[in-house]
Amino acid sequence: MSHDDIQHHVKTYIKVFIALMFLTLLTVGASYIDFDISPQFRSGAIFVGLAIASFKGYMVASEFMHLNNEKKMIYWVLGLTVFFFIFCLSIPVLWEANLMGDTNFEQSPPKIEGGHH
Repeated sequence: MSHDDIQHHVKTYIKVFIALMFLTLLTVGASYIDFDISPQFRSGAIFVGLAIASFKGYMVASEFMHLNNEKKMIYWVLGLTVFFFIFCLSIPVLWEANLMGDTNFEQSPPKIEGGHH
């Protein structure tokens, strides 16, 4: 590896470091903003924070772990991982918006018919 190659990598790492610091400041700034759209949807701040963190993770994985030069199979695996991440992230959001699951806990428990236990 020549001196020019090393200098190119160092410049890339410095740019990624600066971008990560900026995104960290953006995350801290976003924590002071109320992203809640409605009383039914109170997960806006979590979504924004995780979106910024996902982009930061992508930058680390692509540059520091050198995944930007991998074969197609690694992209399929990463894509599947992102799909399941978004799916798992959507479960609490949909639950909070009452679009999924039964959250009516105010009902009385079912009565057991028959003898004593």
